[in-house]
Amino acid sequence: MNVPVAASPPTLVRTVVRVAVIACVAAAVLIVELTSSRGVSWRLITFTYQANLLAAAYYLWTFVAPRANGRVGLRGAVVLYVVMAGVVWNLFLTEHSMGYTPANLLLHVAVPVLVIADWVLVGRGVTRVPWWYPVAWLAYPAAYLLLALLVLNTAGRRAPYYFLDPGSVGAPAVALNVAMLAACVLAAGYALLGVNRGASTLRADAA
Repeated sequence: MNVPVAASPPTLVRTVVRVAVIACVAAAVLIVELTSSRGVSWRLITFTYQANLLAAAYYLWTFVAPRANGRVGLRGAVVLYVVMAGVVWNLFLTEHSMGYTPANLLLHVAVPVLVIADWVLVGRGVTRVPWWYPVAWLAYPAAYLLLALLVLNTAGRRAPYYFLDPGSVGAPAVALNVAMLAACVLAAGYALLGVNRGASTLRADAA
């Protein structure tokens, strides 16, 4: 899925944005661990925490192994998952959670903005995203969906999102929600592809 390309030199923009992503995720996890009675571990079943931890791990990897910058498929997937998690939470879940707490602001607002900035501003010379990558990016959300619908429900635990919980909204509504989410994720993936191809002249590699 990922086509390695030659790594580009480190840049100030890349460093600042990616350190900020890592710091935001680490701060959010620490805040929840220290202020929540149940800690952060139970939240790891949520798509938001998984996507944000994946983003932090990927950007940390780019510092350790610069050739990771060329993994455009993985990079695009990270951006897509974080952005979709942020959009869904802001539109549908603020009233079903604790609202705009510091941790939620970091994970659902700050990190999505930062990864979009990284996608647009960083990476001149990186291979364009192939047309089929957005389809491949559906694999992880599909796997998460199976976890939410089959594993958690079978184990007697409700899916962490009400719109994926047949007990809350009914099976037909869940099926419709899944179809709409899949369409939105695919559309967002192709939007990222368009940005990748259309913004190449705007990307900054300011030393």
